[in-house]
Parts: sequence; C-alpha cells; structure tokens
Amino acid sequence: MKKEFYLSTAVYKLDELIKSKGYKPKSKFGGECTSLVVEQELRECEAPGAIRNDRINEIMKKIEKELNSNNSDSKFFIDCRDVTSKKTVAGWRLKEKIWNYQLGFLAALVNNVIKEEKSPPKKELGHLGYIGTQGKRGKLFVKLADRIEKPDYTLFKVVDPKGNRGYFYNYKTKEGGIPSLAVNDCFLMDATPARHEMSRYDSCKTTYFNRIVVLENKGGM
Repeated sequence: MKKEFYLSTAVYKLDELIKSKGYKPKSKFGGECTSLVVEQELRECEAPGAIRNDRINEIMKKIEKELNSNNSDSKFFIDCRDVTSKKTVAGWRLKEKIWNYQLGFLAALVNNVIKEEKSPPKKELGHLGYIGTQGKRGKLFVKLADRIEKPDYTLFKVVDPKGNRGYFYNYKTKEGGIPSLAVNDCFLMDATPARHEMSRYDSCKTTYFNRIVVLENKGGM
C-alpha cells in the first residue's frame, strides 16, 4: 500500500541502519535490503511529526550539496534527485515527504554521505589543473586511475602525466568495438573535454570528457 513518510525521519532511520548493519541494495538483497527494512520500521512506528536534529540536518545538507554539485547525466542519479527533491530558485532542495517506493533512492544518497565520512582525509590537490581545452577535441594520453561500477553506468576516472584528473562514462575504440579498460591501463584517446569543473569529492579541478575513442592501449605501466 502506498504511503508517504517524513523524509527527515526516513533519513534518521536509514542513517542508523546503514551505520550499524551496512548498506544493502535491493538488487542484491531483495526483501532484506536497507530501504525495505526501513520502510517496515516506519510503517510500524511512524512519528507524529518530522524528526530533525543536528545529525539529520548535517546529512540532509550534504545530500543537497551532492544533488546540486553532481553533474552526472546517469539515469540513476537523475532519478535520485527527482524523487527526493524539488527544483527551487536556490537550487535542488529535499522534499518534506517521500513515498515508500522511493526510499531506495534516498538510501543510496544517505549511504554516499556515510561512505564519504568514513573515507581518509583528502590530499591537498589545489595545484592540479584541467586536461585539454574545453570544447576542443584532441588526442590525449591518460591513465585509468579507477573504474566505478554502478547499477546502470560505469564511471571511468583518468589522470594525465601531470596528475590532472578527468572522467567519462562511455567509450569505444577506433575499430568500433568496446574492449575492457583495466585500472592502471595507459592509453591514447581522441576525446572532447566537454566541461571543466571542480570535483565535489576531491576539491580539485577535473575535466569531464565525452565522445571518447580509445586509439591505442599501452596496458598497465
């Protein structure tokens, strides 16, 4: 049965559960996933009003920062943003209430906050610059620093010989096939630096590439 819950109260329950038992996505855990466990808790003991405290306010502030600074065009991120927030003059702001069937999206956002809080202190990266000229297509030699698999997309993080950072979501080869780039592979790509921006994760300059064509893969170096 469809039911709405106070979003801040759902955040409170999600934060408690994820910190104590870890995050369990529905794709792997089915009926035992984090969002369904929290939904059952909310149905059994619904608060008469929204629960707010310093911890909840902090998490919600961090979620809103992610929703406003993340430029990902993946369907999963867009769905997370659209079902949990609304567009205002000041940017994306979390809604007061959320439907039970949307809790999975909120759970993923709360989990991102908790993961970032547990991550080691970030290095000073203010010396880094952008890769290439924005909007100007060209050949660039980079190394695959990380490959992050998500339910509906893969994020490829790269660095150039100077350590400058960039990322893209899709690529192909000159022949038209799609080989598997491995972490630490060094390769020459023909790409367009579509957007220069500040990384919300590393607080440094980063470059988003599109129309990636891998011309030559030198392998791990």
